Amino acid sequence: MKTLVKMLAAASLFGIVGCTNAPVAPVSKVQAQQAQKKPNVIVILVDDLPWTDVSINKAGTINTPNIDSIGEQGVTFSAGYVAASVCAVSRAALLTGRTPARYGFMYNINDRGNLDAGAGLPTDVPTIAERLKPLGYRTAVFGKWHQGAEPKFYPTRRGFDEFFGFLAGETIYAEPDTPGLVTTPTKADRYEPAKREGGGRLFEGPDMQIVEQPNQYLTETITDRTVDFIRRSAASGEPFFGYVAYNAPHWPLQVPKVYYDNRSEITDPVRRTYVAMIDALDIGVGQILKALSDAGVRDDTIVIFLSDNGCPVQFGYCPEYHPWGAGKFTYLEGGTRVPFLMSWPNGLKQRGRVDAPVSSIDILPTILKAAAPKQAVPQELEGLDLVATVAHPAGAERTLMWSQRPVRAIREGRFKLWHSDDWAQTRLYDLDADPWEVNDLSSAMPDRVRAMKDKVDRFDASLPEAMWPLKSTREMIIGGRKTEFVY
Repeated sequence: MKTLVKMLAAASLFGIVGCTNAPVAPVSKVQAQQAQKKPNVIVILVDDLPWTDVSINKAGTINTPNIDSIGEQGVTFSAGYVAASVCAVSRAALLTGRTPARYGFMYNINDRGNLDAGAGLPTDVPTIAERLKPLGYRTAVFGKWHQGAEPKFYPTRRGFDEFFGFLAGETIYAEPDTPGLVTTPTKADRYEPAKREGGGRLFEGPDMQIVEQPNQYLTETITDRTVDFIRRSAASGEPFFGYVAYNAPHWPLQVPKVYYDNRSEITDPVRRTYVAMIDALDIGVGQILKALSDAGVRDDTIVIFLSDNGCPVQFGYCPEYHPWGAGKFTYLEGGTRVPFLMSWPNGLKQRGRVDAPVSSIDILPTILKAAAPKQAVPQELEGLDLVATVAHPAGAERTLMWSQRPVRAIREGRFKLWHSDDWAQTRLYDLDADPWEVNDLSSAMPDRVRAMKDKVDRFDASLPEAMWPLKSTREMIIGGRKTEFVY
């Protein structure tokens, strides 16, 4: 296995602001000619990383200096959400700027055993890459696709010039017998990590060429591919869009021993391996940021970092001490509230922390507005421009809704309503006063419950039938709270 780089130094802290309504510190003025220049874009999407495990959120013990530097040089969204609490559905939202359930993408794609054969992101729903190509962008995706394994769904047929990665929902990081690799079993392992197969194999290029690299650590390879793309693209002078879809720290738990050894203070081998995987991920993010700086394009590049959903509690490594430390597959806050950071030195006039709710569906409208400010954002896109949100965080109250039948949820201001058709239960929470979501206010506030439930019910009724079926639901206990798991 290749020699590992040393952890990059954290970027200097730029005065972080404590709350949404407080003033944020101004930075240097955007040059007039900058408004006409198309910014480069790097979107870094990680897998199953909870809100707590990015240290800029100050909610845990993990140190992520390179990830933090994105927020330190830009903004940290404390109430950043994704459009679903499970991988494939969440990724579809980011790629299309639309709530996936609106086009029938309601449930996760399960690739093992060909359970969801034919499932994928509909080819008539444009991706970010398909919208950026006409604007002159070079486009690439590296890492996890999980938007369909059939050729028609393949990334280079969905607007991307380049692809390296895997098509399934999960794969190994390297074969377990790789020298210097630690593989740690958990209490919920569904199978033993072995060789890659099916959509878990690595592919590249327009011809779906299979790449054999059994002993290279995949997090490092994704980083290397991204760095190479940045260097080539910057040298070309053309604007570029890179979608960096790390599978870390998703199961299986595998990490080079040097990272594992550096976490000797953690006695639980499961948590220790998981944290070490985040360390490796953070170094990769640092290398990407350094590549942008070395190429002289950092100031002209929008960088967005977020997770696809929260942490899956069943494996035993999630930080359940925090209300948002776990919740994948559920509509507790820990399922959909994720680490969400953005920087654009030449485009963001403010820096700091923003508490206004934002969503992954905001990413595409933000990119299009930055790339073509004189063009109208397509009406079918549901999100808002994050640059405008940062400039005016105390604007109109935002309504966010989720529907993954039989569960749906809605957030309006400080209030969140959760409903299960299976359980015939409706709950109302004040997220400001009760971030753990344990004090149900539905009996005390019937008018608010009625209004919010009517809104989310009408949203659900407007949705088409799911394109592939629900697999299962069950009761789940997370941090002492009973909720419903949907898969």
